[in-house]
Amino acid sequence: MARTTRTCNPRAAALAALPLVLAACAGPGGTAADPPAPAAAASPAEAEAPATGAGGYLAARQAYKGDDLDTAAAHYRVALGEDPDNPALVRRAFLARLEIGDAAGAAALAERGLATGAVAPFMHLSLGVERARLGDWDGAADFFLLLPRSRLGLVMRPMLAGWAAAGRGDAAGADRAFAGLAAMPGFETLALLHIAHAAALGGDGEAAGAAFRDALARNPDPPPRLRLAAAAWLASERRMEEARRALGPRSRRGPDPAAAAAMLDRAAAGEPVPELVSSAAEGAAEALFDLASAMQRERSRSAAMALARLALRLRPDFPLAQLLVGEILDDRGRHAEAAAIYRDVPLASPYGALARLRAAASLRDLGRTGEAAAALAELAGERPRDPVPWIRLGDLRRGDKDWGEAIAAYDRAEARIDAPGPEDWRLFYTRGIALERAKDWKRAERDFLKALELSPDQPYVMNYLGYSWTEQGVHLERAERLIEKAVELRPNDGYILDSLGWVLFRTGRFHEAVPKLERAVRLKPNDPTINDHLGDAYWRVGRRIEAGFQWRRALAMDPEAELLSAIEEKLERGLPAPDRPDGSGKTAGGAHVPGA
Repeated sequence: MARTTRTCNPRAAALAALPLVLAACAGPGGTAADPPAPAAAASPAEAEAPATGAGGYLAARQAYKGDDLDTAAAHYRVALGEDPDNPALVRRAFLARLEIGDAAGAAALAERGLATGAVAPFMHLSLGVERARLGDWDGAADFFLLLPRSRLGLVMRPMLAGWAAAGRGDAAGADRAFAGLAAMPGFETLALLHIAHAAALGGDGEAAGAAFRDALARNPDPPPRLRLAAAAWLASERRMEEARRALGPRSRRGPDPAAAAAMLDRAAAGEPVPELVSSAAEGAAEALFDLASAMQRERSRSAAMALARLALRLRPDFPLAQLLVGEILDDRGRHAEAAAIYRDVPLASPYGALARLRAAASLRDLGRTGEAAAALAELAGERPRDPVPWIRLGDLRRGDKDWGEAIAAYDRAEARIDAPGPEDWRLFYTRGIALERAKDWKRAERDFLKALELSPDQPYVMNYLGYSWTEQGVHLERAERLIEKAVELRPNDGYILDSLGWVLFRTGRFHEAVPKLERAVRLKPNDPTINDHLGDAYWRVGRRIEAGFQWRRALAMDPEAELLSAIEEKLERGLPAPDRPDGSGKTAGGAHVPGA
C-alpha cells in the first residue's frame, strides 16, 4: 500500500513572471479571419435566448458565471436589442464576445461603448488590434496610447507601441519602445526577444543576432520558446550549426525535437515558419500572447482569454495562443471546445504533439476515455520513436484502474527509450504503481528503485517505496529513512506525513505515531485510510472511544472494499492483541493511491 499526490504546475504570482515558455496553455478553433458581425444570423444558443431584454440580461449573467460564454454572449445580444445603449450591457456584451473569439463583434461593441461613454477594459485595445489588422499603424498606435496606466498597461503599452512603430517602418521608434520594457526589472529577456524579432523583420541581421545572443546568455537554461525563435532565425540565415546549438539537447519535456528540427530545415529553405515573426501584426500577436499567458498564471482567466483571442485575431495560426485558449477552456470545464482547438494545431508544429496530447486529456476529462485512448494510440503510431503517447496512455489506463493495460502501455514506452535519463523517473514510478496494484511487487520494487536511481530526491517515489516496505514489514529502517526525507521535502503533504506515522506505528512506537497521524488527518481530513490509521494508533495507546470515532469517520468516506471490511471488523472487535514482531496486530491492508 502506498500513495502519491496529484501535483499541478505552480502559478506565478506577479506579472514579473511573464513567460517565454509554453507554460500550460491552450482551446476551440481560434478565430476566423473575418468572424461574423453582431448582425449575423443567430447561433443555436441565440435561437434559444429569452425573448425579453431583462430575461436575456439575467440569463447572460448566470451563463457567464457558469463559464458558458457562448450562451452568455447570445443572451446579452437579446438584452442589447431592447436597451442598446445601456453602458453595463455594452461592457459585459463586449467582453463576452471577445472571450468567445468574435473579435469583430467585440470591436463593433467597443465602437458603441466609446460613442456612449461605456468604456470597458480592452475596448481601446480591441480597436487598436482592428486597425493593426488593416495595416493602419498610426490609428492602432493612437488606441494603444489610450490603454490604462495599470500594472498590466505599463507592460502592454511599450510592447504594442514598439510593434506599431515597427509596422510604420520606424526602427528607431521600435527600439525606444522596447527599451522602455527592458528597463523594467524582470522584463529584460522578454524585451530582447521582441527586439530580436523586430530587428529581423526590419532586415537588421546584426541587431537581431545580438539580441538573440544576449537573451540566450541571460538564461542558464533558456526557455523553449526563446530557443526556437533564435534557432529559426539562425537557420533562416543559413547558420545551421549555430541553430542546432540554440535548440539545445533533445528533451521530451519541451517542444517536439523532430518537429523543431524539421522547422529549421524549412526556415533554411526560406519558407515561413511560425517561430519567426513575418509581420508587425504577428509581432503584436506575440506581445498579446505574452500578456495573456502572464494573466493566466495570475489566474485572471477573463483577461487572459481576451488577450489570447486578440492575439489570434492578428495571427489565426498561432499555436501558442491556441494552446493558451485551450488551457483556459479546460480550466473552465469546456473540454469539448478545448479539444477542438487543440486539434487545429498542425502536427508539424513543434507544439503539435503537445496539442494532440492535450486533446486526448480533454477527451478523458469528458469521460470519453475510449476516444482518448484511440487518439493516443494514433499519435503513438504517427511518432514511432516517441515514448510520450504510450506514457500518457498508460496514465489513462492507470486512472481507470486497468492495471494490465497500463503496464503494457508503459512497457511499450520504455521500449522506445534507448538510455533512460533523469527525466524518465516518472515512467518507472507510474509503472511501479500499476505493478504494485496488480500484485507484481517484484517488478514494482525494481521500478521504484530505478526511479530513485534516475532522480534520487523524488519525495513521492521515496514515500511510495517506503510505505510499501512498511506494509510488508521489510527494510523498515530504510523505509523510515526514505519517508523522513520525503517529509523534509514535502512537510505539508498529508499522505507523506501519514506514511511517517504509519512506519512509526508498524515499528511499535505508537505514542510517536499519534501526533504524526493527527497532523496528517488535519491536512487530509477526508481520506479514509489516513483516518483509519489514526484510529489504529488511538486504539494502541488506549484511546478506545476516539479510535472508534476515527474508524466510523473512515467508514463514512466510501473506502475501497478491502479497507471497508477491515474497518467493520475493527468496529466490532477492536484491534487484536499484538501478534507480530512489529507489535501492530491486524491492520487494514490494501493499497491507497489517491488519483491512481
